[in-house]
This record gives sequence, structure tokens and C-alpha cells, in this order.
Amino acid sequence: MKKLKWLGGLTGMALLLSSPQAAARGAVAAMAQWAASVAPALFPFLALMPLLTCEDAIAAYEALLGRFMAVCFNLPGAAAPAMIVGMAAGTPAGALAVRDIAARAGMNRGQLQRVAAATAGFSPAFLVGGIGAGILNNPVLGWKLLVAQLLTQMTLMLSLRRAWQGHTEPVGEAGFTMVDRPIRGAMLGILTICGYMTLFGALAGALGEWVGRVPAGVLLCLMDVPSGVLRVSGMMLPERMKLALLAGMCGFGGLCVIAQSLGVLRGSGVSAGEYIGIRAVAGLLCVGYMALLQGLPTIENMRLIEPIREKPLAMGALITSILAVPMLIRRMKSIS
Repeated sequence: MKKLKWLGGLTGMALLLSSPQAAARGAVAAMAQWAASVAPALFPFLALMPLLTCEDAIAAYEALLGRFMAVCFNLPGAAAPAMIVGMAAGTPAGALAVRDIAARAGMNRGQLQRVAAATAGFSPAFLVGGIGAGILNNPVLGWKLLVAQLLTQMTLMLSLRRAWQGHTEPVGEAGFTMVDRPIRGAMLGILTICGYMTLFGALAGALGEWVGRVPAGVLLCLMDVPSGVLRVSGMMLPERMKLALLAGMCGFGGLCVIAQSLGVLRGSGVSAGEYIGIRAVAGLLCVGYMALLQGLPTIENMRLIEPIREKPLAMGALITSILAVPMLIRRMKSIS
């Protein structure tokens, strides 16, 4: 594995040096996309993460959904907050929350791997506000992407309910926490995401000089989804085909996001090969669910759409606040 990392690093360095101008253009485009949609969508989840991963939040969600988790997904009640936050926060913030909750709630490695692999995806704020309203200029399309992702996540949770039952080793501490300094941790997390996107954008730009425009576009979609979404949105394709491509990309997540998630989950027993394989299956499931959603009638004038138009930061804060309600209720009861 170390030899592969060295080989990958040397190959990447050679690509950047061989096409520096194309790499620079790819890096600038990735940073612009990060600033426009990714950072505003993820910052609230990262900044308010302690509200969603503290002991009171874990106990509250375990009490609410514990039996449901055991019956439907063959998971302990402590996995409930990990699943909810993982689905709402998006990757890699969701992976960070899942790892943190799993370590402090006593989950084993097999349970962590199931939740982390099945719930990975993009936050509702990014899908609806960032992609739907911001890039496609139509939040309804963002809602369709979100529904397809939720259906995919629940399908994976059900399909994996018997997976990795032999991995009973406890999840070790992650070695980092955002409880003590949440704003500092949020900023570091956001900047880390920017670094990943910039690197993968630069590599995709450099590869484009070698393989041509069309293959370069395919590589960009596989490597960095936010930048790939921007590329696909400008293509002259029928809406059905465009949404199918976007759904598949968002379901897979892209190598950039997968690398970030695996970095967060390092040392927890999560296999990189199995994780990537499940994300590939998730991409196919998203395409299938999007095809089904395309045949359903759409309510274009939903009253929930306009308030979130081009406001992923506000939407992210709202979702985080709603998820924190069970914890606040439990804390108020304990005080009284």
C-alpha cells in the first residue's frame, strides 16, 4: 500500500509538472466551486457538530430510534444518531460525525463500516441549494437528487444489515475532536476540503491535456463531483439524461470526496476497496431511483423552494438546528 501511495504521488507530481497551465486552470475552477457552493453548505454542520454528537444527542436519538434501528437495520440504538447525522451532514462532515459517535457510543468496526458506507453522500443543503438552485437554477431538480440519495441510503442500510458481523473489534478514538474548539475545527475542515478539491481539480486539468476534452470531462466527473456537476450542467443534453448523470455522480461521490472520507475513517477498520465498491453501487442505485422519480408529477411551486434559493448556508444551519432539537429537549428535561 505504501508503494502504491509513493507511485501515485510521483505520478501526480509528474502530471502537474507536465501541464502546469492546465493544472492551474483546474485548480482555480475547483476553488471557485468550493467557495460558491461547498463551503457554505458544509460550514454549519461542522461548526455545530458538537450539538449533534454530544452525549445528550446520542442518548436522545437512541431513545427515539433505538428499536427502529434494531428491527430494520440490525444495529444498536447508538447507531441512530450516527445514521441521522451522517445522512444530513454530507461527506466528509458526516463521516467525521459517524466516526466520533461510533467511538464514544461503543459501536464495533463492522457496525461503523455499514453506517459510514451506506450513509455517505452530499448534504441536503448542497444538493438543493448548491446544485439545484445555485448551478442548475432550479431547486426542484435539487430536491429530486436529494430524494434519490435518501432512497439509495436507506436501500443500502437494509441491504447491508447482515454485513461485516464478524468485525466485532471496538472502534478506537479518532484522535481528534471538534467539541472543544468547534469553530476552529470547522474552519480547518472546510480548508481541508478546499485542499482536496484543488488538488483533484489540478490533476483533472492536467490529465485533460493528455487524454482530450471528452475523456477529461469524464475524469473530472469521477474525480471531483462539484466541479463535474458544473461541467455537466453546461452540456446540451436532455434533462432526463442530465439528471441521470448527476444522480450517478452524486451517488458515487467522486474520488476526491471518497479520499476525504477514508482519511477521516483511517484506523477504524473501514476497508478502502469495500467502501469504494459500495459507493459505486450507490451511484447505480441513484440512477435507478432518479429514473423512477422522473416519471412522477412534480410540484413546481413548492413553498419551501424560494426561501432556500441560493442560500445553502441558511439551509445547512436550519437542518442542523432541527437535528439538535431532541438533544435540547433532553437537556431541558435533565435541568428541570
